Amino acid sequence: MFLLLIQIIILVYIIFSMYFIFDMKKYNVNGYIDFLDLFSEKIFKEKYDKLNPIVFKHKSKLTMNYLQDNYSNIFIDDKYKLLKDLLNDNIIYHFKKDTIIKNTNIDELFNLDLTFLEYYPIPINLFNTKSLSIIKGKNISPLTLCKSNYNILSILDNECIIYLFNPKHKDDIINKDINDIKKYSHKYILVKDDTIVIPPNWFYIIEVDKFSVIYHIDVNNIFTIFYNYLK
Repeated sequence: MFLLLIQIIILVYIIFSMYFIFDMKKYNVNGYIDFLDLFSEKIFKEKYDKLNPIVFKHKSKLTMNYLQDNYSNIFIDDKYKLLKDLLNDNIIYHFKKDTIIKNTNIDELFNLDLTFLEYYPIPINLFNTKSLSIIKGKNISPLTLCKSNYNILSILDNECIIYLFNPKHKDDIINKDINDIKKYSHKYILVKDDTIVIPPNWFYIIEVDKFSVIYHIDVNNIFTIFYNYLK
């Protein structure tokens, strides 16, 4: 009886996994950047159902100065470099690293309630990966695939340019020169407190002129976590 129950649970999990994985492959061929002037969970879901990236405001007191004033003596990577030493560098490319978040309480201070992403009576978005980018000086990120169910970037300080690529352009942009593929993108300047939620399978590039601090959250549900990890 117990073995039968386990088999049924596994079968149900596989069925739901196939459903959610197939659902993740959908995209809007006419997708564009959409905006919420005033955040509303209902309006967000109505807009996100169209599979467009959505920009809204989420205010945070976290800035580069706040990090420097409160966490300057924490180690930021495996090379045992202090945060204060990193921030004193003229050029920084610290992209999507989780060490600062793990060693501080900035996740509590950022305090974005992710329940607005839930569509079902029970929570299934249980696997969230959080990371921080600190970029200083002229820098451009590599082409980055949005692997998760929801891919969130929030600007904590200053600004950056984001180039967003619809999945339909995958063959046009993979393994191509960064500057050559920009013509396929939706370009937008993200400023402090701008928060963008990007659907799966979109690509993006981040370009910084002076400096930017970016909080990343990759949200995965219990049925797609293994699939997303293996992408």
